[in-house]
Amino acid sequence: MKKRLFFLCALLVSLSAVAQEYTTRYQSATEPQTLLPTGYMRLSRREIILPSVAGYNPYKADLHIHSTLTDGVVNIKGRVEEAWCDGMDVIAATEHMSIRPVPDTEGLPTPESVRLKKSSSAVKAVTSATKVAETFGVVVIPGVELTGDAKTQGHFNALFTTDNSVIYDYDAMQSIRNADKQGALIMHNHPGWRHSTLEMTEFEKAVYAEGVVDGVELMNGSAFYPRTFNTAKEHKLFMTSNTDIHATTAQQYRYNGHLRNMTIIFAKECTLESLREALEARRTLCYSFGTIGGEEKLLKEFFEASITTKRLSVDKKKKSQRVMITNTTSLPYTLRIGKGNPVILHPLSSTIVNAKIGKPLQCTVLNMWCGENEHLAVTIK
Repeated sequence: MKKRLFFLCALLVSLSAVAQEYTTRYQSATEPQTLLPTGYMRLSRREIILPSVAGYNPYKADLHIHSTLTDGVVNIKGRVEEAWCDGMDVIAATEHMSIRPVPDTEGLPTPESVRLKKSSSAVKAVTSATKVAETFGVVVIPGVELTGDAKTQGHFNALFTTDNSVIYDYDAMQSIRNADKQGALIMHNHPGWRHSTLEMTEFEKAVYAEGVVDGVELMNGSAFYPRTFNTAKEHKLFMTSNTDIHATTAQQYRYNGHLRNMTIIFAKECTLESLREALEARRTLCYSFGTIGGEEKLLKEFFEASITTKRLSVDKKKKSQRVMITNTTSLPYTLRIGKGNPVILHPLSSTIVNAKIGKPLQCTVLNMWCGENEHLAVTIK
């Protein structure tokens, strides 16, 4: 017994010493008994600077994430903290809800016990994420991923659900209908994942034919689907860029110096009502690994609000001037002025270009996409 007590005391002393050594190393010269801390570990947020456009504020959102409640490696509390640290203002809780029909149950009514079991993770994700997010000022959009077989069906997220516990059904289409009846916005996820082409599956065609699809992922993780511009235009869909994160965002983005994927939602306020209105009005831009996509008008307004210009000098003989272009945002831009070589305008930096006096700079922003094969063209005055 004495040996155990001695061992326990020794362990506590050693742990105390380790903790003390880690956090305090220096003594005050005037008060030797006072230990000065060398540092304190706390969460820090990477602020992402973006401009307002047409009176709407830009809110950074990730509308597709997963936690340990299904097949992610980070728990839901960690997902909220991670999002705040990465500069997000909004996340959607979208755990998987399997809708693959079991052969011997296909066509049969779904028992309530099965529905509750399949829904439990999606229900818990929303309640837990919302509770934690309140302490970080992050808004959580309640949702669920209506997960089917990617090759034969396709995946859809339901956003702004009101009761995840009653959505599941053996029949995949019925699950989507159940979410739609709640007034949820239905988003088509990663339309090219596990497809040999971007041609829709018969199931996806059927979902679109019912007129319930409201949005589509233009970007998912490191995947970019330019042909999705055509789908969004044809069906009047909002476009998004999301992480669909299963690992850690530090591993996939931060450690490599990247911002995480984000959907930039232009809304009056960061509230569920205002965010939903913005999505329905299709005021979104998509960002992934330095690439920005969206509808041309909004893309142009965003770029013009992002830069400033200043004339540095004038050569009247050559009728030329040196102009400084400043990027006031946290996003990069790759410019081609006229037919010249690309100029990289890094985040929060400036570059100097030559221009003819009295003539605006005709510019193509090569990393901004507004169509399947179309980059943003702008005139810099």
